[in-house]
Amino acid sequence: MKKWLVLFVALSLLAQAALAKNVTVIYNFPGGTSQGIVDTITLPDDANAFNAFAHVAAANSLDLNMAYYGESMGWFVNGINGLNNNWPTAWWHFWVNGSEAPYGISCSQEYCVPKNNDIIELGYESAPLDANAIAFERAINWLVSNQKANGEIGSHAVWGNAFALMALSLAQDNNTVKQKAIDYLLANQYDSAGFGYPGYGADVGHSAVATMGLLSNGKTPADFDKNNVSTVDYVASQQQSDGGFSSWGSSDIDSSAWAVLALIQSGNSLPAKDSNTPVSFILNAQNPDGGFGYNKTDSSKEDYTAEALLALRAAGQAKNSQVTNAINFLNGKKNASDCLSNAYTTALAVLAFTAWSEQYASVLDCLRSQQLSDGGFARDASKGSNSADTGIAAIALNGKTLPLRVSSSDNNGLIPLNSVIKFSVKITNTGKVPAKNVSISLQGIPCEWIQQETSTLGMPEIKPNETKQADIYVNMNGTGGKEVYAIVSTGGTAGANSNTLRFEVAAPALSVSLSMQ
Repeated sequence: MKKWLVLFVALSLLAQAALAKNVTVIYNFPGGTSQGIVDTITLPDDANAFNAFAHVAAANSLDLNMAYYGESMGWFVNGINGLNNNWPTAWWHFWVNGSEAPYGISCSQEYCVPKNNDIIELGYESAPLDANAIAFERAINWLVSNQKANGEIGSHAVWGNAFALMALSLAQDNNTVKQKAIDYLLANQYDSAGFGYPGYGADVGHSAVATMGLLSNGKTPADFDKNNVSTVDYVASQQQSDGGFSSWGSSDIDSSAWAVLALIQSGNSLPAKDSNTPVSFILNAQNPDGGFGYNKTDSSKEDYTAEALLALRAAGQAKNSQVTNAINFLNGKKNASDCLSNAYTTALAVLAFTAWSEQYASVLDCLRSQQLSDGGFARDASKGSNSADTGIAAIALNGKTLPLRVSSSDNNGLIPLNSVIKFSVKITNTGKVPAKNVSISLQGIPCEWIQQETSTLGMPEIKPNETKQADIYVNMNGTGGKEVYAIVSTGGTAGANSNTLRFEVAAPALSVSLSMQ
C-alpha cells in the first residue's frame, strides 16, 4: 500500500507542478523497442527519474514490481510486466543518456535529476539505445499514432503517406498501419495508373514517391498497375525531349529526381528521349554555385540540390567535379550548428551525404535537435509535425538513403519476397589485351529469377584498363538465405569470381538495390 500511495502522490504532483523540461523515457524489453516503449514527456524541473518512469508506466498500463527501501535508498526495480531480475545473470539496468547510472532511479540530488532533453532508460540485459535509434522510434510512433480511419497518415495525403510508408518499412510490426496506408494510396490512384494530390490529377512527383512507398513494403509494380498499365510505365511516359521529367509543364529537377529514384528502385533502367537521359538533364541544369533550383534557370535551393544528388548517386553517376560542387553547395548552407534551413532540408542533406559517403554525423545530430516534442518533424514547427517531413527524417535517422537498399557487406540483409533487386557487377580488364565476348552470370539463385530482357548478361568487348558495369535484375521469388556471387568469363576461358553477397529473402520489408564493388 505504501508503494502505491507514494506512486499516486508522485503522479499527482506531476499534474500540479510547473512544466519545465522534456525527458525521453524508455522501457527496453528483450526484442527491442517493438516490445517496449519510447515516450517523451514534459515534467517539472525537479522531477527525478522515478517520477518519469512511474508516469509513463501508468500511461501505458505497465505492471511495475518495485520495492521501497526507505529514504536513504529509495525505490528498487524488481521486475516489469512479469519480467523479473534473475541475479546474477540478468536484471533491469538503469541508463542515463546511454551510460549506466551510478545511482538509483529515485535519487533526488541535483546531480542525478534528469535535465531537459535527457534520455533515461530501463533495459533488461540489452545495450542501451543510441540517440538516433531513439529519435527514429519516436518518429515511427508519431506516424503510427497519427493515422486516420481512412488510412491517411497526417494531413499530407498521397505525398506524406508515401514517405510514411518508406519509413514504416524500416520498423518492425505495425502491419495493420502499413496496410491501411497502402490501401489509402491505392484508393487515390488515377485511371492512368499515376498518383497525385486527391482531386488534382496524376503527376510524376506523386506517382514516383507513391511507387517508392509501395515497393518499400514488398509490393511489385504489377501489384498496383491499373488498366494494364503500371505506375512505372506512367512515370516513364512523362519524360520530356530534354531527358527530364515534368509534373506540370517543362522538365524540373524535383520531378526528374523522384522519377529517377522510383525507376531505379523498381528495377528499371533509365529511359532516354531524343538521346537525352534524366542524368544528362540534371547535370545540364546545375548552377555555377554547384546547386540546383526547381527549374533550370532558378536559383539554387537546398532541397532540390539534395534531391539531385540522390538521383545522380542512384543512377550510378561517378563522383566528378559536378557532384563535388553540389556537395560543397550543401555544406556551405549549414549554419553554426550544422543545420540546414529546416528539418526537411536537413534530413534530405543527411540522405544525400549518406548516399555519397560524405561525413554527416554533425548534420544528423542537428536533425535530432529539430525533432518536436510529439516525436514528429516539420519544416515549420509552428504548424506542427507532418507525415512527409517525419518520414524523411526517420529514414535519415535509421542510417538509410534513397532508394531504400540493403548494405552490400556480409552483414545479413533482409529482402522481401517478390521484390526486384538490381545487382551491379563492375568489371575491370587489368590485362594487356582486350577481353572479347564477355559473359556475366549470377550464381546462388535460380536462373529463371533473372529478368533476361532487362539485364546485361554479356558485353562484346572490354578494353585494357577499362571498367564497365553490368546490371542484372532479379525477381526474388523464393524465401530463405542466399549467397550470390558473379562469374565473369571471356571467350570460353576460366571465369573470375566476384565477392559474395549474403542475405535472406523473407517477409516484406525492403525493396532494395545491391551493388557489388
